Parts: sequence; structure tokens; C-alpha cells
Amino acid sequence: MKKAGWACFLAFFLFSAGAPSAQNRLVLGGRAVIMVADAVYLFPGAGDKVLAIAGADQGLGSFLSAIDPGYAKKPLLDRNAGVETYASLKPDRVVLKSAMKKSLGPGLDALGIPQLYVNLETPEDYFADIRSLGRLFGQEGRAEAIVEFYRKKIERLDTQPVKGRAPRVLLVQASAAQEGTWDVPPASWMQTRLVEMAGGEAVWKSANPGSGWAAVNAEQIAAWNPETIFVVDYRRDSRIAARNLALTPALGSTRAVREGRVFGFAQDFYSWDQPDARWILGLEWIRRALRPDSPLSGSMVDSAREFFGFMYSMSLEVFTETIQSRLSGDFGL
Repeated sequence: MKKAGWACFLAFFLFSAGAPSAQNRLVLGGRAVIMVADAVYLFPGAGDKVLAIAGADQGLGSFLSAIDPGYAKKPLLDRNAGVETYASLKPDRVVLKSAMKKSLGPGLDALGIPQLYVNLETPEDYFADIRSLGRLFGQEGRAEAIVEFYRKKIERLDTQPVKGRAPRVLLVQASAAQEGTWDVPPASWMQTRLVEMAGGEAVWKSANPGSGWAAVNAEQIAAWNPETIFVVDYRRDSRIAARNLALTPALGSTRAVREGRVFGFAQDFYSWDQPDARWILGLEWIRRALRPDSPLSGSMVDSAREFFGFMYSMSLEVFTETIQSRLSGDFGL
């Protein structure tokens, strides 16, 4: 047999025997890894290819342990792990948020370890990144089905601006740095986009054109005088943080507090406001809170059941036990 023929035969043999390929040994790492991991696990069988993963618990538990039977046996990496840690696992590819490219990219390149970076910051980013993952796994059809799920949901929500003046909305995260202070997201981030897509005016938008959460105090919130306040807490029940904000004396005169419209943001293992796969649930939840008269069929729980069933092939029994039992938030759950 000619040399070229032997090469073709060997390649066929290795492929048939299940030899590792760029899709077979993945490491999911870096900061914001939950967003990366939840996107990867949208693809059937992708979890079996995950060799190791950075810690994927924001404080409310690990969602991956509910959908990946082998999760407990996978090494958990530090989110700040260096290239040596990745190299020791001998991955075929590392999947990271694009924010990690500057710090890890050069070292991984030097070691010859391929990488895939995803942005996952806006709906448009999400559609592009899902398609990239679809190509990685050879599941382009599944990627298009996922994108279509999001698009149809957005269409059903009728996210055109409300007639007349948009309600003034504030979304804040309970600050871990100092009690009695809160953080607002940048103008370009998913949280801001969701409020605007749902028909609200993001009152903080011009105050944070940067690239990260920015601290605000009670005096600034009072000056904005929002009609509705959504309070996010990634580490504990968001309703607790919402109650604490509503009881802040300096905020008693705001319309949101006076009218009882301070809501802990919807959450299960993770909060629904961030650019995790759940962002479409966050959009619907905001829309229902801002426009309770909207003719949306079913309940928020129904929408969550549909989402987890389609995205993660989750049965009704598993959804009830692992997701519905954890649902919390001040509106519609």
C-alpha cells in the first residue's frame, strides 16, 4: 500500500476507534464560566466531552450537577487558574469567555492548546456564539434550533416599546463590598438590554458607560426616582436584598418603594438577569412585571418548564424537583 494510502487508512482507523479530536476533550474555564458551561451543555452529548470545568456555583448551588450525571467526577478548576493547570489536563480545546483571551491566550498558544472564545454579552453575541459552538460539535442544526427558540420567544413577547412614556426602571445588584450600596450594570450589558427590550427606561444607563458594575448610593437612586426597582443577588435569595433596599430610609420617598414595586429578581441556581442561557426567561419576567396587562399565555413557571425541557431535555419530574423547587423572586414565581 502506498504511503498516502496508509495515512488515509490510519486516519480512518483512529476516527472509527474514537481517537480524541478537537471536540472530545474540552476544558471550560476562567471567570464567568457558568455562562460558558450552560451554553456548551445546550448541545446533546457535549457534557460527555467536558474533561474539567472551573467552579460553576455562584452561591445558590451547581446547576451542572443537576444535568450532568458525571459532573461530580470532573476536576473543578480555580476560575483564576493559569495556563499550567490547563496544560496538565491535556485538553484538545479550552472554551473561555473572550475577556480571558488577553490573560490566557498567549500562554495557551505557546503550548499549542487550541481555544474557542465566546462573548455571551448581548442577544446578538449569544446567537453568534451558539452557532460557533454548533460548528465545534458538528451540530449546526441544533444551533439554529436554539437561536430560533430565542427569536420566536422574543417575537411572542412583543418587545416593541410601550405606547406613551416608558416606565422608569432601575436594576441593581446588592453590593458585596459595602452594606447599603448597590451596583448598576454598564449601558451595553445584557441587564440593560433586557430592561429596554421589555419596554422600560433604564434610568442608570448614562451613569455607567464603562465595562463593569459601578457603585451607586441611596442618594443617587433617590434622585433617579425609579417607578420599578429590580434587585439582583447572585449569592442568596434576591428577595432578601430587595427587602433591605426597600427599607432603606433614604429611599422611602421613591415611587418604587411607595408603590411596593421593589422586586427581587427571578432566579433558580442562577439569576435570570445575566447573559446565561436563561436571559430569555429574564426578559419575559421583566416584561410581565412591567406590563402585567400584557396578553401573555400561561405563567412564568410554564415558560421555565418549556425552556429547560427544550434546552436541556429536562423531564417534567426533574424540572419539578431541581428547578421549580428553587424558583424564587418577587413576581410571578
